[in-house]
Amino acid sequence: MRAYSMDLRERVVAAVDAGMRPGEAAARFDVSVRTVERYVARRRVTGSVAPTVQRHGSVPEKRDRVQAWLPARLQQAADATLAEHAAAFTAEVGGAVSLATMSRAIATLPADDPAQALTARGRRRRPGRPLKGKV
Repeated sequence: MRAYSMDLRERVVAAVDAGMRPGEAAARFDVSVRTVERYVARRRVTGSVAPTVQRHGSVPEKRDRVQAWLPARLQQAADATLAEHAAAFTAEVGGAVSLATMSRAIATLPADDPAQALTARGRRRRPGRPLKGKV
């Protein structure tokens, strides 16, 4: 479920500020009374009615370390296997990395050639995916 728009949030809080009770504002804007109360409380605490950023799962620290290390490694040994890259990462940086993590890190690197950034139909290509036949 997505958050309500900032426009709606601001109109709800403005209505309460103008003297409308939370129940009346909820009925007028077709939201729950609890939503109105949450918006007013959030503005009181933070000064804004903007939604908080939702983050599911842990922070991807290993991915960031692998992606920072990987470009230099690919300059040295571009033809190495995933297992060789993973072993080199473990030896140089420390910490084990799976083949799947190494594969995802390589696949998400930005494209070096700007021509590879678009597909033949003009859509944006996923980073790190070479064009067919240009490997």
